[in-house]
Amino acid sequence: MIYRRIQFWIHGMALWIFIIPGTEVFDLTSQVSIFSFIQISSRCDVNATIKNNLPEPNQGFQNSSTGSNVFNVIEKFFSNTQAPVCGSIICILLKRYPNEEDISGLVSLIRSHHAIVHVITSAAQSGGSQPKTMYSVASKINGMGAFEHDEHFKDVADELPMFSSPYPVYATTVQVTGSGTIGLPDLYLPLSNDYWVAITYQDHVPIDSFQSLNLRWVNPSDSGSFTVVAGAYYAGTYAYDYFTFHATNYKMTLDYNYSGPDVQNLQIRVYSQTPLNNWLPYSD
Repeated sequence: MIYRRIQFWIHGMALWIFIIPGTEVFDLTSQVSIFSFIQISSRCDVNATIKNNLPEPNQGFQNSSTGSNVFNVIEKFFSNTQAPVCGSIICILLKRYPNEEDISGLVSLIRSHHAIVHVITSAAQSGGSQPKTMYSVASKINGMGAFEHDEHFKDVADELPMFSSPYPVYATTVQVTGSGTIGLPDLYLPLSNDYWVAITYQDHVPIDSFQSLNLRWVNPSDSGSFTVVAGAYYAGTYAYDYFTFHATNYKMTLDYNYSGPDVQNLQIRVYSQTPLNNWLPYSD
């Protein structure tokens, strides 16, 4: 499954990392070598590898104040010499939050490798103090940052833009408050095709103020919209669907409705089955 990218996952109490090819455990009281690369040809192989190498429960961090060492794991991944890492797509299933707040160094490292990070963060963490940190990382590298209930991790992971439509062709991160309409950067698509539209509409849980949103795109010959309401999509913060677009320029608009005055951070992305000729600039 290496096509200018390596995919890996972080999951669970002790947090697993899966690399195509490869597996590793981290967030343990006694650290092990960072990456052991093995041949994995399918997601079934990944599942078998997990089940055959589950860590002992007492190996995990026992103190809830201890943050995840996910920063360290990502840094070591990019410094490995066993497999190419440029263009990697990284998916993190985050049960334990990190304690770090400064993401500038990690973001620079990931950007320098033209990589993308997607994060599914647990709504019921096992420890750590900074639930928004990895969401912020994903925001700055054209990824998605979903907050989800643990029982839906697998369902949501299957819907992340990693497999059939992994290439970002549009990425913007916006802040809104209350209700209203905001203009977004134009969307230009070089090919007529079905594209994966993905939105996160809160950067935290619980979902305490989101009511609805409507992403609209229009040009003189075509138009469409994507409406999301509270409680849909496994009651998490990540919404997604395929839409057909033409090879043209679209004006983009977002209608939003939140209760209360708090500022909300949204990730709005469009992903393609084929890459652009040039690397899409990262969204700040």
